[in-house]
Order: sequence, then structure tokens, then C-alpha cells
Amino acid sequence: MNRRRRRIRLDRRTIVGLASLAALTLGAGWWRATSIVNRLLRDWAVGVVAQQSAGVYRLDPIGVHVNWLFRRVMVDSFRLTTDRRVNTRQPQPLANVRIGLSHCTISGVHVLTLVRGAGLIAASMGCAVGSVAVEAPRRVRDTTAVPVPTSTPRQREGTGFLVLQQGLRLPSYAPRVQITELTFPALAFDFRLPLGRNGETRLELERLQWHMVDVVIDPADTRAASRPLFSRRIELVANNFVAHPESTAAVRVGMLRASLTDSTLEARGIGAELGPSLGHRHDVIKLAVGQALAQGIDFGAFASGLGARARRIEVDSLGIDLTSDKRQPRHPGRRPNRTPQQWVADLDLALRLDSVVVRNGEVIYREQAAGRTRPGVMTFADIQATAVNVIHRIDRRMGRDTMSLAITARLQHAAPLDIQFAIPLDAPQFDMTFRGTLGAMPATALNPFVEEVYPLRIAHGQVTGISFGAGVSAGVARGWITPRFTDLSVSVMRRGSGGILGGGGILGGAARGIASMMANGQVRGNNPGRPTQPPFRGRIRYAFRPDQTLPAFLWAGVAGGLLQVVKQ
Repeated sequence: MNRRRRRIRLDRRTIVGLASLAALTLGAGWWRATSIVNRLLRDWAVGVVAQQSAGVYRLDPIGVHVNWLFRRVMVDSFRLTTDRRVNTRQPQPLANVRIGLSHCTISGVHVLTLVRGAGLIAASMGCAVGSVAVEAPRRVRDTTAVPVPTSTPRQREGTGFLVLQQGLRLPSYAPRVQITELTFPALAFDFRLPLGRNGETRLELERLQWHMVDVVIDPADTRAASRPLFSRRIELVANNFVAHPESTAAVRVGMLRASLTDSTLEARGIGAELGPSLGHRHDVIKLAVGQALAQGIDFGAFASGLGARARRIEVDSLGIDLTSDKRQPRHPGRRPNRTPQQWVADLDLALRLDSVVVRNGEVIYREQAAGRTRPGVMTFADIQATAVNVIHRIDRRMGRDTMSLAITARLQHAAPLDIQFAIPLDAPQFDMTFRGTLGAMPATALNPFVEEVYPLRIAHGQVTGISFGAGVSAGVARGWITPRFTDLSVSVMRRGSGGILGGGGILGGAARGIASMMANGQVRGNNPGRPTQPPFRGRIRYAFRPDQTLPAFLWAGVAGGLLQVVKQ
């Protein structure tokens, strides 16, 4: 009996001792895990952000709480700010960044792994709300825009991010950080890119979704260290928003998706419109894009102000509707239209695009003549275009690259059109060359434009082909055009004519008949006049005017040479 009592007391003492030991072990583990998390977030993360950015950025985690029963770490907020004074003293300033993340949770923490000092391993991390504001630095003007290529294209695409990752070391108490999934479902995003001396383009998103997969920070894992932001996949998605690249323009986007890992940027359902100025003449431009995809884009370099770089840009279902209203006077204070060289120079942004491809495009030009109710319409359908070597350097003295642009289309849905351009984008003046051919088509196919702009129409005729070529030097186009056509004739129309030619009845009709006969007496019916004769060639000589768009300049030069041949 006494032995049994002593055994019971001994068992109770053992149980109490084991329980106490377990409590002490659990408490020590709890304390160690909490200490590691606090040191990792409050000390290491704060220190490494300051060190890797040379003191430009400051990270402040506020309110760190742990709940090891549910294997969670909660942080009230993270704040990342930029010390602008330190940043301006850098040889190459970083982007001015301001990030605020609230109600953040790290879930599925491997507590035993953390206690053993093997690192922070977690299933997920996310913040309920947040905001990200990025202002890209303004580049100094004497910097080379396109650096010497390094190793592989894939390595160059992530250079901007890898600069901040180089030499990163984890503390001994947490030698590895691994989070399977990071999600920020509701980020307010504001990105500003300086353009020119005082301008900027801005992208504001009320709701951006940021998703990262398999984030691994481990110096021993060289493959993970070479990934942008140490992640196997980084994806940003925004839907149905309006961007304002300039103060006078609004661009609607149905969907925008960026993959920092794949170095791709995709946009769908793009639409934009530049409207007319009240009371003054202005081109109305409507733009629509079904899908645009950029591949091999360097997001890090772009955000760091190092320029826009991409291997390939594909644009599908491009639609441009341009209306020129001649019924109003020119705006006296309107900004002059820019040449290609002026346009890229105003970007004040280094540019390197290996190729740009446009598929299934269409351009519709409408000209509203004075006194007419309907515009003349010229359509370029089924456009396929490829541009290569699209390069612009900040230091234009070093720019000797020439962009090549090849375009095929169908004019008025009737004739194949083939044009090639060569444009030195960094030339100090407006220089380029162009040449092309137009295939066979009925001349009457031009009537939707001719009869709404001029007081005449093409009665009949056949275009057998047109070839042309010109060089533009200092804004003046000089070249040639050779049209080949047969049985060309015109008739004067009542609409658009003045005086008796615009009158009705028998007298007006007779007057227009006589005018048509006289007009056809001045029109060359065939070119060449005989099969054995060489065709007449027109001369292209036309100077660019600041009130003209580039298509209007090209058309004016070609049309002038064409009329020299058509008129006898």
C-alpha cells in the first residue's frame, strides 16, 4: 500500500516535471521564434534595404505580432520611403519610391524550422491594402542611351532589379527565407516618368493586383538569386482603367498584365482619342488596339530611368482613324507637329527596340472640306508592318543607327501598297528616305476621297501601277513618282462647285458637261501615251510644314508629283 502511494507521488512528480520542462521548452521556442521574426523584420530587413540602396531607401515595419498557435505573423504596416537629399547626390539617382502596405499577414510559418535556426519558411504572405508610388529619375543628357550588351538578353532584361540584389546576405539565425506565394490584391499604383525638360507621363491605377510565386532568398541558391526579386513568377494585373500619358490625352485600357519574370507586358482593349479645339481646326485622332505584347522588356531599367528596352513588340488589330477638318481656321497657339527626330528627342528617354511588328492594322484618313457635309475617305486596310533597329540615344552625337520600316497594305481595299522607310532617329534634322509601289486598281476606287474633297469625280480609268521614291533632307522631300494608267477621265460635279457649275436644271448640267470636257482636255488619259513610249515621271519636291502631320506631308509630296503627270 505504501509502495503504491510512493509510486503515485513519483508519477505525479514526473508528470509535473515533464509538463514544466515542456512548458519551458515551448516558452523558449516561442521566445526564440518571436525574437528571430522581430530581428529579421526590424533589424535585418531595415538594414539591408538601407545598405543595398546606399541609404536612399528606408524601411519601417510597424506593429509586429505573432500567433504561433495559428502559425502566423501579423504586421500592422510596412512603410518604404526615399531620402531625396541622399538620392540626388548619387552618381545615378534611383527611382523615388513611396510604398505603404497595411494589414499584412505571413501564414503557414514552419515554426520548428524557424526555432532550429534553419530560416523563415512560410506558405503565404499578403497585405489587404496598399499603395505604391514610383517616380523614375530624370536622366542626365550626356549619358549614353544604349549600354554595351552584356552576356545574354535574358540577363540584361533583369539588370535593374539584380543591381539591388547583388551581395545580399541573410543573418546566421535565418539563413534562408522562402515564401510560396505573395499576394497584394488591392494596390493603388502611381508611376511617373519624366519627359523632356519639365514634362512627365503618368500612370495611375486605383487597383493593381500583384502576385509573386516561390520567393526564395538563399545565398547558396544561385538560381533563385538570379531571378528578379528572387521570385519564380511575378505578375501584375490591372483591369479597366484610364491613363493620361499627356495632359491632353486619355488612354482607356481593358486589361494590363506585366510579368517581371518572363519580361513581358501585355495590354488588351486599348482606346484613345484626341479631340478638336473649339472654334479652331484640329486633327481628330482615334486609336484602337486589340492587343499589344512586349517581349524581353527590362522593367528594372525602365523604373530606374535607364530607358525603355525590349526585344520585340507585337501589335495586333491596330486601328487609326484620323479626321482633318478644313472648315475651321488654324489654331494660332497650337503646338507645331513634330518630325520623327523631334518626337523621340522630346521623350528624353533612351530607347532600344529590336523589332516592332504590326498585324491586321487599318488606317482611315478623313478630310472634311469647307462647304461639304461629308468627309472624303482614304482607307489603308490589312496593314502589316515591321520596324527594326528602333534606337534612340540620349547623347545624340553618338547616334548613327537607322530605323528600317516596311509596310504593306491595301489602298481603298483595292490595290496592294508596299512602302519602305529608312529613318535615322538621332539625326539633328528631319532626314529620311522612302520608296514604294502601288499595284493595279480601278481609278474610280479613289472617288470616296476625290468627290468629297474636290468638285469632280473620276469617271473611269485603270491604274496599272505606281512606283515612287524620295529622300528627305532638312525637312525637304526630293524624289520622283511614275504612275501608269489607262483611259483616265473625270467629270465635274455640282456638289462643291460654285456659280453656274453648282446650279441645278438644264443650264447647270450643260455647264458641268462643258467643264468636264475642258477638264478632260487637261487630263492625260494614258501614261505611257503609247506602249512603245516610256512613261512620264513626276517630280517630288515638298517642304515639311509644322502644321502638317507626317502622313499629310508624305501625301502632299506624292500627290504633287502625281498631278504633274496627270495634267497635260
